[in-house]
Amino acid sequence: MSLWEEYQHCRATSDPLELFRLIARFEGVRLSGAEPPSWMKGWGDHLTNQPVRIAIDPQALGVACTLRAAGVMEAAARVPEARALYERVLTRYPDPAWAYYTGLAKEALLRLSNSSPAAVAFIPDRVVPR
Repeated sequence: MSLWEEYQHCRATSDPLELFRLIARFEGVRLSGAEPPSWMKGWGDHLTNQPVRIAIDPQALGVACTLRAAGVMEAAARVPEARALYERVLTRYPDPAWAYYTGLAKEALLRLSNSSPAAVAFIPDRVVPR
């Protein structure tokens, strides 16, 4: 699948294992520009690789997929996994260029920390007066 198709799959699936696989795929993509031709390499430090020219940014797809997966985990009441994914966004994308996504992750973490699980008490029949 192309990266764009995998991103579309990330937007559609709710399978946790599939979401984690897709996140790992996006995080594993490494872009490098084309190297200069061999006849130019004699120029030494004055050469650099050509910039990458692609229509989509794999990092943007990865962070969006990670946030989607965290939302799926949160909706399924899998709070520890959701929290871990939101924190993953904060640690993997600290650059200010990703402020929109990290802002969403911070808001979600605040929401998760403000919601406390309900406590359920079990009272056996012998304690209840008759």
